[in-house]
Amino acid sequence: MFNSTESQTACLINVYAGHDDLGPVYEELPAIPVGDGCYELLSSPGLALNMAKADLIRIEKIDQPAVVLRRGGNFCIQIYADEIADEEIERLNQTVLSELGGSLDGVNGGNLALSVPSSNDIQTINRFFDGFKSRVGVEWYCANVYKNFEDPADETLLDWWVKH
Repeated sequence: MFNSTESQTACLINVYAGHDDLGPVYEELPAIPVGDGCYELLSSPGLALNMAKADLIRIEKIDQPAVVLRRGGNFCIQIYADEIADEEIERLNQTVLSELGGSLDGVNGGNLALSVPSSNDIQTINRFFDGFKSRVGVEWYCANVYKNFEDPADETLLDWWVKH
């Protein structure tokens, strides 16, 4: 089907992230175009749901969520806060890399987007980010694990990370 094309040039794409009082909200993400409106994401989003770094997505309609064609094997962790101390962000950046093999993909004030490989089991990821929450007092969210991501009341998991 598609494979990562290192020869392709990265670009910024606008991905639908929801609606507010003024209309659609978009998030700008770095990606590699692979043709036919499809892109491989180079970072996890901080706003958009149901996708993560290395996923292959297609933007079919600009006012609807992107369609995930292939999971790239990363959890997308989103953290929202009014403010997080710079030293805590740097500590998180270093420990996500050293303990989980992940990356801090985006920082916008106290809002963070991270990618964590699914080779870490979900309990390890929960313990790690619950420890961050205990230390800093900020909630975290795994943005690409729910089947019906547009309904916050539905907690049915996709289980894409479970090896069958």
